Order: sequence, then structure tokens, then C-alpha cells
Amino acid sequence: MNFLTEIPGTAAPPARRRSRLQVVGGCALAVILSAGAVCGQSGAGASRQVPLTLDELTVTARGPGLRGRMHGVAPGQSVFVFTWTRPGNFFENHNLSLVPVSPAIREALASLDRHQEAVVRGVLKQGYGSQPHLMVEAVEPGEKWAPGVPVAVRRDPPRDLARNLAGKSRLTALVHALALDGGMLVVEWRTFVIPVQVPETLRAGVAALFRGDRIRFRFRVASQPREPVHLTLDPDLTGDRRALEVLDSIHEQHDQERTVTGRLVLFPRSPVLRRSIWAVEDRGDDGLHRYFTIFNFSDAKDQDRTDALLQEAWTAHPEGVSDGRNKYIHTRVRVRVRGAVSNPAPNQANPTLVTTSEQVEIVTGKPAG
Repeated sequence: MNFLTEIPGTAAPPARRRSRLQVVGGCALAVILSAGAVCGQSGAGASRQVPLTLDELTVTARGPGLRGRMHGVAPGQSVFVFTWTRPGNFFENHNLSLVPVSPAIREALASLDRHQEAVVRGVLKQGYGSQPHLMVEAVEPGEKWAPGVPVAVRRDPPRDLARNLAGKSRLTALVHALALDGGMLVVEWRTFVIPVQVPETLRAGVAALFRGDRIRFRFRVASQPREPVHLTLDPDLTGDRRALEVLDSIHEQHDQERTVTGRLVLFPRSPVLRRSIWAVEDRGDDGLHRYFTIFNFSDAKDQDRTDALLQEAWTAHPEGVSDGRNKYIHTRVRVRVRGAVSNPAPNQANPTLVTTSEQVEIVTGKPAG
């Protein structure tokens, strides 16, 4: 069923297609995800646990607290996102929006770093749509995560979103995250990551999106909450107005051969990634860039050759490494990669170019000698 063709004011995305990686056996992601992500964990014969309900999480949040890691920290926007993962089951996790109940708690949250461990206590509430919010009453900072990547160019944190939105009623943005039921949408616009409230009449349309889609939507600034700034999809569909349209669908590229030339990107090993992942930047207008990870899932030795090639170019020019929020971007090294695009899942963080070392080329920034 194509939901967007049935919802007034939205434009249709392509039909979803089966991934070649699914045919490989469904275990490709086990190469990338943290050690807690065991291939086949949810398959036949695996030990399966009943997912916790929000009511059960609420009991833990009010008592001993929820232990997890920070997913995002943007004090300039008052955005704090926390990931709780069930111990022993990587695939059961909840991203919670953290709302400080006092200036002291806000200061404590602002001092945390991405991937830092923490225990948070408070009252869990279902926010607008599908996104749960935790009203934080206490924070216990834990161990920080050190990615170990030397950086030459620091990133300026995003600020003054309200001022940047002044006078606007429509944005062209990149889908950062969404709920499968369409009740929650988060977009990237310029340097900002922005939560968007979705009226019930438009949720089926949002549910049909993919992370990485380039979209245009009409919005209003939501009246609540005051911080952080939230947008809401404009439900006014009078005349020929559309609330949302897909300008460039990432899933439309799925299983297609592509050549991408751009800056070399590194997603370092982290509590989420069991190994570092290389990528190539595919630039878009207004900062709506995509990052295609570079991988050979069928030949580990060939992947090692690709990794060695890219690592040598990366370390040859340490002065060009720039902080890119959840990744590092090399301003001195450009690569050309040819491969088959894999992007089967709506919430896949980044598309992948399935390729071989022979199809990966350093364009600029080759090591001397």
C-alpha cells in the first residue's frame, strides 16, 4: 500500500524493494554493530524476550534510574537525547528526549558528551506523537567515550534556531529519524537537528519516509514545548498546498549502481559500532549531505585492503580532519567509490555502497611516495 498517495497534501515515494543484503543471510549488520548485536538473535531458536513497555520503564526511571548512553547533546538548542538498551539485547532500545526539571539538571545534562554513560531518574511521559520524554530529576554522569580521532578543525555548535527560522513557513530538509507509525519525525536542516510534531492526519505519510530522504514540508513553530524549539507539520491543505513532499528518495537508489565522489568520512568505533566505518560524502544543497558507507560484506580480506587504503590517506594529512557531530570529515582527502546502493530499511542510519577495493580510488590527498 502506498500511503502517501492516499493522504491529501503529500507526494508519493517509491515502493520499497527487497535488499540484496537480506539475501546474504541477514547477518551483514553483525559485522558493523556492537558486540551486543548478535547475528540471528531474533531468528528461530534464539532466546527472545518480551519488550518492555513504557509503563515498566517508568517504574525503573522512578526507582534506580535508567542506565544508558547519551545519543545527542546540543545545549545551544536545549536538545538532550538518551538511549536506553536492554542489557544483553542490543536490538531492544528506546531513544528518550530528556527534559531537565531545573537549571541545575540542565547544566548537568549540558556537560555530558555523545556516547557518555549516564544514569537518569525522573518521570517518563509520552510526548506528542510517538516520542517518550523523561522529565529528569537526577543525573549521574558515567564514563566518557573517547573515539581517539585527532581533530584539526572543531565544529561550531548550532545556535539560535528560532532566529534562523524567522519568516519561514517551508523547509527543505533531510530526514534524520522517524517513528515507524509516523508519529515522530526529526530532520536535519543546515547545522540543526530539529524535532517535528506530526498531526494524526499526516502520520501515515511520514511513516512511508526513509532516513536520508530529502523532503520539503510546510510547518508552524509548535506552541509547546518552549524548549527545545519544535516544529509541527502544517495541516492546512487548502487549495494545492502540500504538507510534505519527497524531493529525492534514498530508497529509490536501492540496488542501483552508483559512483559517488566526495570527501572521505570516518564513523569511528563506538559503543554502537564494533569497528570503524569509512564513508564517502555525497553533497547536497543547504547542507543536506548524505554519507554512503563503504563495505564489502562478502569478502573480509578485500574489505581490509579498502580499510588500509583509506586509513593511509587519512593519516597522511592530519591537518584536514574536521569534527562532524557524529562523524569525522577529511577536508583534504576526496575519494571515488563505485558500487551497488543498499538501503532497504526505513530507519537505516546511512546508505551503503557495496563494493570492492578495486572500485575505491583516492582522488585527492594521496599519500606521498
